[in-house]
Amino acid sequence: MNSLRRALVLFLPATLAFPCSSDYLIWIPRSPSADPLYRFIKDDKAGYIDQSGKIVIPPTLPHWGNYSGEFHDGLMEIAVSDGVYVDTTGKKVIDKGLYRGWDFSEGLAVAMRRDENKWGYIDKTGEFVIGPKFDTVPNGYVWPFADGFAKIEVAGKVGYIDHTGKFAISPQFLDGESFANGMARVIVEGPCAYFKTEFTCPDFGVVPKGTKQDAKLPACKYTFIDRSGRIITNQRYEDTRNFAERLAPVRVGTFWGYIDERGAMSILPRFDKAAPFADGLAMVSENGLYGFIDYTGSYAIHPQWKYAEGFSEGLAVVGDRESYWYIDHEGHQAIPGKFWRASPFFKGLAHVAIAEENAFAYIDYIGRRVFVYAYPIHAR
Repeated sequence: MNSLRRALVLFLPATLAFPCSSDYLIWIPRSPSADPLYRFIKDDKAGYIDQSGKIVIPPTLPHWGNYSGEFHDGLMEIAVSDGVYVDTTGKKVIDKGLYRGWDFSEGLAVAMRRDENKWGYIDKTGEFVIGPKFDTVPNGYVWPFADGFAKIEVAGKVGYIDHTGKFAISPQFLDGESFANGMARVIVEGPCAYFKTEFTCPDFGVVPKGTKQDAKLPACKYTFIDRSGRIITNQRYEDTRNFAERLAPVRVGTFWGYIDERGAMSILPRFDKAAPFADGLAMVSENGLYGFIDYTGSYAIHPQWKYAEGFSEGLAVVGDRESYWYIDHEGHQAIPGKFWRASPFFKGLAHVAIAEENAFAYIDYIGRRVFVYAYPIHAR
């Protein structure tokens, strides 16, 4: 199963939520490390174009929602198969009878052999370079590599391995997330109850594992560790998001602010919601409307939209949930027209749905259509 199916971000209005399910409004690669290949659909099969709009894989592949189907390190796991991968020509290159295989990340992919119950990591030839030695549920679990480390759960504690498969940070935290930009969110103190809304389905439970669920348990609080495993601050927060551009959103009480890499409060908590910085601006909300702040916490673009996504490559998607368009760093509309659906830009292209034409298109920064394809506009 693709790792994106396990880790789809659900924070802010960038996704649509259903009972224990979710999907992006429209497909585009969401991982910064993904390859610049772009999916299109014909006769319910997926094909791919390159950045110029040239078809490099004809529509012959199965597809799954708007949150999978990315190429990583030149390979993609076939949507309805486990551990079967194709290259950027669509040719099947790994099919070694794996029971499970995930997306590649940093040259490795989580995998499990048939008739075994241990996770390891394969390279691009499909061979295990970190042998199957990590437990699966209920005794443990594994995650993809991110920022040089992979999160590993061992007997209810979270630690992090490096590319040799050895623990760089020993399992010692009650919970934790993958590293991003040199930092990882962790839970240090417990027992406590957590409720996470930034994943595919709301995740709730208690730590340490095995703790009896009780309404009297306090809510978990979060902090950050650096790449040495050092806790960067004695402060604990009701919620957090990843570091980006040297700042991280944190919730204190009911309001969000931002801390720096030393753990010092850089932007005081005053926002109803807050997202990581991107392109020098961070999306925040007040009174149900979204705007963007700069590094000082001042508004660069005042809240005015019911929907927004973070900036990417100089432009951001905003809208009223009926139509969507692109703005620049001054908040001005940057591309003519409005769309039924619109994605962030990814390596030069964005994906839009044009309701009046019953078509989808990939556009460049000025709105020029690089590739257009007909597909039922309400289909996913």
